Amino acid sequence: MPIPTGSSDTAGSKPAAALLKRIDIGLTTGVIAVFVAFMSLLVARAQTKMALESQKASVLPIIALDMGYENIGDRSNAAFVVRLTNVGAGIAHIQNVTPTQNGEPIADIAAFDNAIMNGRMRSNVGFPVTSAAAGFLRAGASVEPRRYRMGAAGSELGAYLRGEYGTPMDGMDLEACYCSVFKDCWTVKYLDRKLPTPVKSCGIEDAPVDYFQTYIDQTAAKRLAK
Repeated sequence: MPIPTGSSDTAGSKPAAALLKRIDIGLTTGVIAVFVAFMSLLVARAQTKMALESQKASVLPIIALDMGYENIGDRSNAAFVVRLTNVGAGIAHIQNVTPTQNGEPIADIAAFDNAIMNGRMRSNVGFPVTSAAAGFLRAGASVEPRRYRMGAAGSELGAYLRGEYGTPMDGMDLEACYCSVFKDCWTVKYLDRKLPTPVKSCGIEDAPVDYFQTYIDQTAAKRLAK
């Protein structure tokens, strides 16, 4: 039977269309709200990361290494010096300091001395000024774990450095590993002359590897044994 014009079937389709329209508007609004919330989260995360990076930069330590002879032309002040300087902006926790020769750690003080001077120079040089190298070093400060004032040995220093007794300081290098207050860590080498290299850690934090402290202990033990 034909459906009369204006029957309830046509009238019923209008509420359905209106409902679908309201659903479409609500869905679109919800999607936009989720998108805005997601973007806000990304912005907040980026801002937090930028703030953290800014804080890290404000306390970034940078360790510069020096090792060699100074004041060569002035015999009275000529000296062999090992020096670590914090040229950065924050405290450095130096955890590992290792002098090496041909890539191998120099574990013995006698071997270290033989690597930086000849035997006659060593017999004429006085006792060195020593200090531990590992520890906390504030920005702008330096530590000198080894300093030999040449004195009488300075008379042979020029010939030594010219290579008359062999290659001076042959294969010698110095390595250090240090961390910031944020536990970010780096290694640096004297001969590399490059930017410090980021590393995961410097080893066990409360067990520093400091060969210069080992040299001090070896010298003290040798004196006690006499």
